[in-house]
Amino acid sequence: MTEVSLRQLTKQFGSFRAVDGISLEIGHGAFVSLLGPSGCGKTTTLKLIAGFEAVDGGAILFDGADVARLPAERRDIGMVFQNYALFPHLTVGGNLAFGLEMRKRPREEIARRTAEVLEMVQLQGLAGRYPRELSGGQQQRVALARALVIEPRILLLDEPLANLDAKLRDEMRFFIRDLQKRVGITTIYVTHDQSEALTMSDQVVVMFGGRIAQIGAPEDIYDRPASRAVADFVGRVNVIDARVTAAAAGGFQVATELGAFGLAGTAQPGQTLALALRPEAIGLTAGGDATVIAAAYSGGLVDYRVRTAQGRVLDVQAFPVPRFAVGDAVRLDVAAERLWPLA
Repeated sequence: MTEVSLRQLTKQFGSFRAVDGISLEIGHGAFVSLLGPSGCGKTTTLKLIAGFEAVDGGAILFDGADVARLPAERRDIGMVFQNYALFPHLTVGGNLAFGLEMRKRPREEIARRTAEVLEMVQLQGLAGRYPRELSGGQQQRVALARALVIEPRILLLDEPLANLDAKLRDEMRFFIRDLQKRVGITTIYVTHDQSEALTMSDQVVVMFGGRIAQIGAPEDIYDRPASRAVADFVGRVNVIDARVTAAAAGGFQVATELGAFGLAGTAQPGQTLALALRPEAIGLTAGGDATVIAAAYSGGLVDYRVRTAQGRVLDVQAFPVPRFAVGDAVRLDVAAERLWPLA
C-alpha cells in the first residue's frame, strides 16, 4: 500500500491551465475518486500521476518520494483505461503475462501470478480466449487483472465503466470496490458519474476548472456540499432562500417559504442564506397548499415536481405509496436536519 501526495500540481496546454495548483493527500489503501464534468482536469491529473503527461509544476509523492520527473515505466503503477486497451492478438493469459514478461519474471512466477489473478477476478478457465470472445464485463475484468498482476504500488482507473450497459455498470461498481478492499491497493478512480463516486469511494474529490472544489467522504459531499456548484453537480438539489431570525449558542433559526427551521452552526440575525435541500428530504402528504405538476414513476421511487403556494417549483423524490397524481394538493414536510447552508 502506498500513500500519494499531490502538492501544488499544475499542467498547462498552451494558454489553458488544465490542472491549476491542486494539492491532495491519499492514504494507504484508500479508494479515492476524482469527480467532475468533462474538461475539469480529472483525467489530466490521473495522467500526471501515471507519468503519461509531463508535470509543469508541483510534486507527486509516493510514500514521500517525488516521482514527478520519473518516466511512467519506473513509477510502478497499474492502469485501467476506458476502452480497456487489451491486446487483441493475445489471449487473456497472454495479456496478463505481458507486463510480467517485460519485467523479465521467471516463467513459473508468470504462470502462478496469472492463475492467481484470474481466480481473483473470477475468470478461471478463460486464459485461452481472445478479447473478442469475451463480454464487455469480462473484458473489463481482464483489464483489471492485467493491471493487478504486476503487483503495482497504485491502481489508476480512467472511467473504466463508461462503455458498459447500466445493469453491468452497477454490478461492476461493487465488484471493483470489493476487489480493491481484498487486495488493499491504493486506488485513484476518475469518473464524471456521481453515483459511481458516491458508492465506491472512501473519499471523493470534486473538481471544476482544474481546481479542487471539495474533498470529503461521500456523505459529506452529498449532504454537506461546500458550494452551489458542488450541490448542483452531485445529484439533484433544491436551493431555498432563507433569512436568519435568531441565533444562540450552537445554532440559529431561519425563516423560509417552506416554514421556520432550527439549524446547527453559526449565523447572524438578518443574514440571508441559500439552503441546499435534496429531493428525498421532502415528504408529501395530502391536503396542503402545494400542487403536484409532474410525476414520473421509476420503480422503487416516484420523482415529483411540486409547485408551492409562492410559485416555486421543487423536485421531490418519494416512495410510490401513497401515490399522488398531477393536480393533487399536497403538503411539503421538510426534514430540517437535511437543510444545509451553501457558501
